[in-house]
Amino acid sequence: MYRGTEILNRPNGWEGIGITLDFSEVEDTVDGVKIVKAGTPIGSDKKKATADAIGVLLSDVFESRPIGTILKKGYLNKKRITEHYGSDISAAISTLPMIVLEDNGEGE
Repeated sequence: MYRGTEILNRPNGWEGIGITLDFSEVEDTVDGVKIVKAGTPIGSDKKKATADAIGVLLSDVFESRPIGTILKKGYLNKKRITEHYGSDISAAISTLPMIVLEDNGEGE
């Protein structure tokens, strides 16, 4: 059974909004189903963003249920995101002043 990754470094004090993702360019899969991984920066086009993200995906979202939550505020675990998502998201989220990437802390 697939289990997602917890990206929050501190479980309290986060804020997010619901979003339906666009899977048209998604290539990652789990058990043959397309997935957008937790920690993915999301742009205004509802796709993965490499710059000017409007939020960070809280949990893994599968094409079979494309609704997820993007974080607008929160303390996130940088190491877990980098390992799960596959790269550092610092540049993509530079426009999100209420998202803080922490190297360690309560979630470690």
